Amino acid sequence: MSRNDVIAGQAGFSFAGFLFGQASRFGFNLLVARVLDADALGTYALAVAVIQISEVLAIAGLDSGLLRFVSVHSSDPLRQKAVIASALKTSLFLSIVVALFLVLFSGRIALMLHGSHLLQLTLCCYAAALPFNVATMLYGHAIQGFRKLQPKIIATQVLNPFFLLLLTLLFRSVVGQDAALFFPFALSGAVAFFWIRPFLSKISGVVPMDIVRASSDKAMMVYALPFMVVSLLSMITHWLDIMMLGMLTDTATVGLYHPAARTAGLIRAVLLAFAGIAAPMIAMLHAGSQSAEIGRIYKMVTRWIFGLVIPPVILFMLLPEMVLGVFGGRFIAGTSALLLLTAASFLQVCFGLSSTVLAMTGYARLSLYNAFGALGLQFVLNLFLIPWMGINGAALATLLVFFLLSAVRLAEVFILLKIHPFGKALWKPFVAGLCSALLLMGLRPWMIGLPVFAGFMTGALVVICCYTLFMLLLKLEQEEREIILRFVPFINKEPRL
Repeated sequence: MSRNDVIAGQAGFSFAGFLFGQASRFGFNLLVARVLDADALGTYALAVAVIQISEVLAIAGLDSGLLRFVSVHSSDPLRQKAVIASALKTSLFLSIVVALFLVLFSGRIALMLHGSHLLQLTLCCYAAALPFNVATMLYGHAIQGFRKLQPKIIATQVLNPFFLLLLTLLFRSVVGQDAALFFPFALSGAVAFFWIRPFLSKISGVVPMDIVRASSDKAMMVYALPFMVVSLLSMITHWLDIMMLGMLTDTATVGLYHPAARTAGLIRAVLLAFAGIAAPMIAMLHAGSQSAEIGRIYKMVTRWIFGLVIPPVILFMLLPEMVLGVFGGRFIAGTSALLLLTAASFLQVCFGLSSTVLAMTGYARLSLYNAFGALGLQFVLNLFLIPWMGINGAALATLLVFFLLSAVRLAEVFILLKIHPFGKALWKPFVAGLCSALLLMGLRPWMIGLPVFAGFMTGALVVICCYTLFMLLLKLEQEEREIILRFVPFINKEPRL
């Protein structure tokens, strides 16, 4: 099977998983916003921000280390097992230490974020999920190193968010509001871990005793630690708007901002889906000094990402009131923030693969400098813009940061590797998107008069159908046609006479 087929097949499954996961998390946010209140939604957002930043510390860059070292040692199964066992043992110890730290300092963290006693209790409950979430991520990355992406996607993007939503509904109905906020997060993390755990031994041969007996892998840790810093800075950058809104305002304001931020973030699933399978492939090609093939994959995957994100971007930009109206009337105040955050996510997704290319070709220190610069700039912008513009200030700061970061990374990839993501075929999704946007703009006055959910669904249907039609009229590229014919073979069958 060609690299195109591997990327398309794995990324297609990954994207479906991410789409399901994002839909489940969207449903959870919708449930909290409608059933609880903006303050509870803000409390959840701040708690998740703290936990996800803590998870990066516990993972310690070993996710990137596993992707690279499992691929590099593909011809040495014993070395692969040793690398995996060492990473899992180290992360287990770190996750327990970080979880205990969170529990001990939960009161001070809640006070710093202007949260109530409710935020402190939520942090303590969510800390219990940290070892499960960290183990699930590293088990998934170890399996992904063998080019098996499905277990990781099912665990992290299907089971975890699905059980989070299901258990929240159950606890809200049976126990009460606070229990629905406290307990489902840790329980859903445990479900995902116990589901993925058996897959590691089947695919890699690593058993629990290998993990117990494992020694520290210094080479992998030296490689992984810079990526831990990069990931930490990237995660802080991702959540900095939420956290600074908490520090400079209150949890209710965070709750009003959170639906716009998470809605715009839905389109990041496309980048995560493709980057996940492209990363080990680019690392292997770099090890073999196949720069031309890296450049071809870079262009091809960027084109696929660009083509997939255009419909939701059009919908979020042209019908923001209806998108946020699904959460409730009070959240429509975030429409301007949604416009700015959608533009920021669009830049991040379309040009974010450049970060993966840099990481997988040995430029860890440069990635670190990029992350430091982005974090510092976002902190300064938030510090000035949030007191002046509120939630719109946080959104504008995010847009400015990703605009500059995208430009810098594109320049670095071009200067260092002599490759770029811009292919001639990019004009096709651009034209199809422009035509779809013009049609939706013409129908917008009529859609505004519809009930919120009906208008949202009608707009989504119009954009998807129109965009697909124009893409077919403009003709798909040869690579896309080959993949469609391979994965949907009945299209290529000759009719019987």
